[in-house]
Amino acid sequence: MRLKSTLTGLALLIILLTVLMAIFAPLLAPHDPNDVSLERKLMLPDNSYLLGTDHLGRCILSRLIYGARVSLGAAFAVMSATLAISTVVGAASGYAGGRVDAVIMRLCDIFLAFPSLILALALVGVMGPGLPNVVLALALSQWAWYARMIRSMVLSLKERNYVLAAKVAGTPQSTIIVRHILPNILPQIAVLATLDVGWVILHIAGMSFLGLGIQPPTPEWGAMINDGRQFLRGYPWLMAYPGLMILSVVMAFNLLGDALRDMSDPMIKKN
Repeated sequence: MRLKSTLTGLALLIILLTVLMAIFAPLLAPHDPNDVSLERKLMLPDNSYLLGTDHLGRCILSRLIYGARVSLGAAFAVMSATLAISTVVGAASGYAGGRVDAVIMRLCDIFLAFPSLILALALVGVMGPGLPNVVLALALSQWAWYARMIRSMVLSLKERNYVLAAKVAGTPQSTIIVRHILPNILPQIAVLATLDVGWVILHIAGMSFLGLGIQPPTPEWGAMINDGRQFLRGYPWLMAYPGLMILSVVMAFNLLGDALRDMSDPMIKKN
């Protein structure tokens, strides 16, 4: 338990520092992340450039700091869009039942028939590269799974006595869903979303690595890995720095999600 608490605290610290780094990037970055100068390309770390420079002479540390803003912002945008779509669709499907539920679930089956990453790549290929299209594609490739989960939660809650009492009292259906059902499923949704933030960050980085995500010269961790790929033998740190940022943040969100799941599961608490 002590080790788990220590890891959870470390995960929270990493996430907090990364979020603060993204918010205060203009204050923390020592240089302009897009300032190109071939005279200082591939410099080793020194007092002015603590992590050195890349092949275009840009400050690696500054690009890592600004990259946190792009990666975290995009990940939160994907999760927000996914949860907004899936909560509305899943709650409506589970509460309405009947034909509405059948039609929505068949639509979910169509989306779930494709691997999420393949579907996202196909959607980006149709819509074109760019961060907004990547955010939309990832949300559309993931919403069906969340909608099914939320539907199952709503089905288990809508027959509870307090919900039945609200129906008998003539409470509108929308009010019942908002006041009596959603507050009871939001903690579980939050746990699922926290566990998936790491997945989203990895996919955004992967899209940028392939040239489908954020476009140059905007700094982003996946794009930085792609930029450093051709210099792997002589300057491996060009790929190592953004790779370590992705690794640490993804692991932190996974550890935090596991901790939240343990806290919300009464059987784990009991044991």
